[in-house]
Amino acid sequence: MASKQQSVGGTRNLQLTRAHKILALVPAQNACSDDSSTSDEEANAYIPPSPDTSDPPSIASSLEALNLLDTSTDSKNEQHDILITLPLTPTFDEVFPSPNTSNYNVIPTLNSIQSLPSPSVELSSPQPSTSGQQLLLTRSKRKKTTKTVVTKKVKVQKFALNYQWLKAVFRHNVSLEENLYNLHQTQIETVLDYFYFFFSPDLITDIVYNTNLYAVEQLGRSIQLTEDEIKSFLAIQIMMGIVQMPAYTDYWARKTRYPLIADLMPLKKYQQIRRYIHFVDNTLQDSDRYFKIRPLMEKIRKNFLKIEEEGKYSIDEMMIPYKGRKAGKRKQYIKMKPKKWGFKNFVRAGVSGIIYDFILYGGDDTFRGLTFSEKEATIGLGGMVVLALCQTIKKKPAIVYADNFFMSPELTYILREEYGILSLGTIRTNRLRGCQELLPTDKQLKKKKRGSSAQVVCNKNKLAVVKWNDNKVVTLISTYIDSYPLETIKRYDKDEKKKVDVECPQVVKHYNKHMGGVDLADMLISLYRTPFKSHRWYLGIFSQLVDMCINNAWLLHRRDGKKTSLKDFRFELFDGLSKSNRIGTNQNVTDDIGENLKIHKPVSVRPTDSVRFDNTGHLPEAGNETMRCKYCKSGRTSVYCIKCNVHLCFVVGKIKRNCFRNFHLK
Repeated sequence: MASKQQSVGGTRNLQLTRAHKILALVPAQNACSDDSSTSDEEANAYIPPSPDTSDPPSIASSLEALNLLDTSTDSKNEQHDILITLPLTPTFDEVFPSPNTSNYNVIPTLNSIQSLPSPSVELSSPQPSTSGQQLLLTRSKRKKTTKTVVTKKVKVQKFALNYQWLKAVFRHNVSLEENLYNLHQTQIETVLDYFYFFFSPDLITDIVYNTNLYAVEQLGRSIQLTEDEIKSFLAIQIMMGIVQMPAYTDYWARKTRYPLIADLMPLKKYQQIRRYIHFVDNTLQDSDRYFKIRPLMEKIRKNFLKIEEEGKYSIDEMMIPYKGRKAGKRKQYIKMKPKKWGFKNFVRAGVSGIIYDFILYGGDDTFRGLTFSEKEATIGLGGMVVLALCQTIKKKPAIVYADNFFMSPELTYILREEYGILSLGTIRTNRLRGCQELLPTDKQLKKKKRGSSAQVVCNKNKLAVVKWNDNKVVTLISTYIDSYPLETIKRYDKDEKKKVDVECPQVVKHYNKHMGGVDLADMLISLYRTPFKSHRWYLGIFSQLVDMCINNAWLLHRRDGKKTSLKDFRFELFDGLSKSNRIGTNQNVTDDIGENLKIHKPVSVRPTDSVRFDNTGHLPEAGNETMRCKYCKSGRTSVYCIKCNVHLCFVVGKIKRNCFRNFHLK
């Protein structure tokens, strides 16, 4: 006992930290001292740590595992999951009393220590059961977590109507005359000007600037792209859509060379433009999913809105083909489309196939820059797409046709009451809002003869719902027309193997007549689709935009009374882009004369370089007198340039010389 008192007395001078005091309260568990001959009575006694002795054996305790003795600055800066609430611990004198006190000989035993309040360890997440074993929390096992702010979703009450469905006559029929909108002819003359009406020249300027800028970012130097080269590049892409080959390099290959393309631009220059063509400054990037193509797309969309509108429109999806892996969630899949993979483009088109407006689907970013009321924001994606495309309709009243992805009773009501736009379209059975109880089921309607129909109306909300049995049962909703008067149409009968008469409601006839605008535009694009296969996903969208501009230009060209096929229109557009406002390139043209034959120090006045090399209005004319050529030293001619007013010779025969051409070249 004397040795124990001496050891206790020796530790009185040690200045223990608070962590030492806490550990002092925890006894050793299943541990033995260095001396194997220690008795059981000595093993239960507590011996405080000393710097002259070795470290105590490990204790299977959660307090020990907390590594409380670590006072490094790094551990102070760490954020832990564990919130430790320490109780009030006894003072040093209470645990190790002074020798002068009566309690000096009282040494805390195991039972007395267990009676003390234990520190509570609060974990941020529930821990699995340890089956009677204490949980060891080491520094390596602690997980750093960030505080997440939990926001409660506020339930927005959906817009709903009170319906009074009846089997009655629709009292709100509206008829719009077909010639209500007198489409005036435009003052556009050439095919190239029709194309520039939609793909405006300022877009070519932007492409040139952004392409050179992108080349500087990638190469450290500009590729010196010009507007004429971009026009030639577009002309080549258009011609590739007409004359197709397995690979674009085949147009320049020796065995399959195509002169209209190969003579217009070298292969290396074409590949350089194809590699670095760009449409936006990357330093201005934002959170827009279609940032790479958005500026070009918005300018083309504004040009589409300049067309004089027809008054009856169809709204549907148009797939922009893309099967690569670089588009991420932008790429969509529509099973019923000819091109199933690609970018989903919502389009508003006229019956003629002219595209007036479009919105590219981008998830939460689809309606960038658009605003909706609280009522409009609750009718779903399809309804919001229709409202967004209808906001740009200028002439009203108008009629909009859509399929069952978009249509709902709430949408049709909003269009008529707040937008002044009538609507008609197919509708899904889960959106009938109770009128299906008054309509026969699909099985009941199929048992009747082909052409049978049923109608339910809600005159309060100006809605008419018609169910018709053809090859399959279809349900339509309208705000301006119903079933009557019924008409007869021709349908092919498989049993009789001939066309038979079938009754058809008026609402079905109107839908079939006006719904195919978007499908017509999509079909025209697919005839001579501009090829642009690339890993960069936005180049496929650029190719589609070019085709949309070409088709709109051709349809506007036909609406003005000019009869030209789409293929011939594209050929003329190729000539316009490759040759307009530039000097023609011909390999048979005579070379320039030698430097010794040129006039280097002219005496007579010459036009300035800005006039001499502008490639506009320099036409030859025969004069009344013969004078010396102002380009070469030996020529004499009566031909002069009507703009520059200088005589320039043109010699044919054994000695070929074309000073008129060479004088106007840089």
